[in-house]
Amino acid sequence: MASRLCFNIGFLIVASVGLLHGAYAANTYTVGGDLGWTIPPNSSYYEEWTSQSTFQIGDSFVFNWTTGTHTATEVSTKEDYDNCTKMGIILKDAGVKVTFKDNATHYFLCSEGTHCEQGQKMIIKIGDGIPPSFAAPSLTAAAALSALFFSTLAIFFLN
Repeated sequence: MASRLCFNIGFLIVASVGLLHGAYAANTYTVGGDLGWTIPPNSSYYEEWTSQSTFQIGDSFVFNWTTGTHTATEVSTKEDYDNCTKMGIILKDAGVKVTFKDNATHYFLCSEGTHCEQGQKMIIKIGDGIPPSFAAPSLTAAAALSALFFSTLAIFFLN
């Protein structure tokens, strides 16, 4: 009886550590790093900046600019992004923080003058970049631990 109890407690500890190992702490990124959100030194600057990280659900992005007039405009399609179409959700104030809550690809550009054409645009891919096709319930680490705990108790008392 005591060995079964030790086994169940050991199993619970190992499973808990395994579940928590996959937990993710969201990050906050300053768009463009030290350069910030401005006309870049080359047209591939923001593409190179985004390629240095893997962005996940819950990550936040701060659009900072200290010189000039800029916007952070989110356009809805890759075509609008490629064509520098300046219609979408416009963030006009520097320091705006945007947090993404699901897998998707987001297209941002500056809608001031020819800033977009000069390379002030970027694609942010969250997770795999593909939005979910249905609203699947999410299982949080706490819910998973609770289920594991009660399953272990059931196994212990049923045996």
